[in-house]
Amino acid sequence: MDITWPVKHMNSRQMIAVSLVLTAILAAAIFIRGVPMSMEFKGGTLIRVRELDNSPDIGAIEPRVKEFLGAGVDVKATEDRTRLTGRFGLDVETDKVLSDDEKAQLREILSEEFSVVGSYSAESAGPIITSIYKEQAQWAITVAVIAMAIIIFITFRHSLTVGVILLCIGLDMLGVVGFMAAFGVPLSLASVAGILMLVGYLVDTHILLSVRVLKRLGGEVRERMADAMKTGLMMSGTTLLAVVTINVITITPALYQLTAVLIFGILVGTINTWFLNAGMVLWYAERLKGREYYVSI
Repeated sequence: MDITWPVKHMNSRQMIAVSLVLTAILAAAIFIRGVPMSMEFKGGTLIRVRELDNSPDIGAIEPRVKEFLGAGVDVKATEDRTRLTGRFGLDVETDKVLSDDEKAQLREILSEEFSVVGSYSAESAGPIITSIYKEQAQWAITVAVIAMAIIIFITFRHSLTVGVILLCIGLDMLGVVGFMAAFGVPLSLASVAGILMLVGYLVDTHILLSVRVLKRLGGEVRERMADAMKTGLMMSGTTLLAVVTINVITITPALYQLTAVLIFGILVGTINTWFLNAGMVLWYAERLKGREYYVSI
């Protein structure tokens, strides 16, 4: 199987269309499902119970907790695949900031009515804390994007190339958020950290393609592009394998969210690099070649 078949045989319009269709699907996921927000950004309380011998009955627990709190509640069962800290667990997240008395009463309900007895921990975030988190996240992403744009401009100093790379990075971020909406991965401090990591990682693959095709001489455009694609896919493949492994075995919600965002970013970034960006670079390179041909005549 030739993994470089698309850049060897598809024309630029077909390559660009593949990426735009994926973007449209993921944008629709955001519009339909919305982006879930973690407690850090929407406020509330998260109670975690670990080291349970049996998997808790979510169907019975969730309506009882909703009745007690009178607020929105999301109850999830967890499983420790590594068998290090106990086999099962329970996460109870609510939009309400609970008092110490309410936390104690909820713990009593879980233990007495549902035999959920284990290691308890609770986290709360009020409106002041969430506003600080939001401001810091926005600031970090803005600085990262500006720094990335400056580096790209210094590297290429060509408005079209810089514009295409920035467009691809923007669609990469949109795609990541679309995957988060589709799979229910919340926007949290951990997932924001993953997005910041992706800004640096994804720009490398776009620069790899542009440098190999536009700045190197010798051979046909599609040959140089296929060579760049082999290198890029090997980079993405090895990174994806490591991240997927961590995502599968982790029992930490923050690490799960971070690695999930990285997985989404690598997947959507691969499509946008080797279809959208490659299609635009191919169109530009062939256009330059046509101009040189007419000038030589």
